[in-house]
Amino acid sequence: MTVFEGGLSKISMLIIGFSLGYGAPLIIATITIAATAPSNQYIRENDVCWLNWDGSKALLAFVIPALMIVAINLVILIVVLYKILRRRVGGNAAQAGEKHVLVVIARSLAVLTPFFGLTWGLGVGTLVDPENFGIHVAFAFFNSLQGFFILVFGTLLDKKVCLSLKRILLNMTNIGTSHLPL
Repeated sequence: MTVFEGGLSKISMLIIGFSLGYGAPLIIATITIAATAPSNQYIRENDVCWLNWDGSKALLAFVIPALMIVAINLVILIVVLYKILRRRVGGNAAQAGEKHVLVVIARSLAVLTPFFGLTWGLGVGTLVDPENFGIHVAFAFFNSLQGFFILVFGTLLDKKVCLSLKRILLNMTNIGTSHLPL
């Protein structure tokens, strides 16, 4: 049973997801480059690889979609949590899987939100003080760890994933040792 029942088919969701995920950034980048490249105002002049604000406001091509994504993610999170909690309160017996999902979501949010906020804060720091090498190094370092932290806290610390990995590893070791001569 899924959180969103009776909605679009999986194929429709994939088409919409790929269109928004790849098409929207392509359109935004193309329009921004087309509008700012002829006047050479796409990036800053002081050897900083960042979109220009002073001359062309090209930075808005990053800031507006990023804020929209954050807002949409918050709305989706609230809807998912509301639907899961409503199903539990509505008199039906809470399924163990739903309770497990809530725990995973809460733990991931508690750990990842401050970490991602730190990287966004350092990103703002690179805009405020572009000459500060330490902020740039910290920004690059913490951004490089985001995928790792998502893997660890969103998947590897999940009890179901750990049990599945143990089962797979045990099967692999049993298969490897069953063909060895005694």
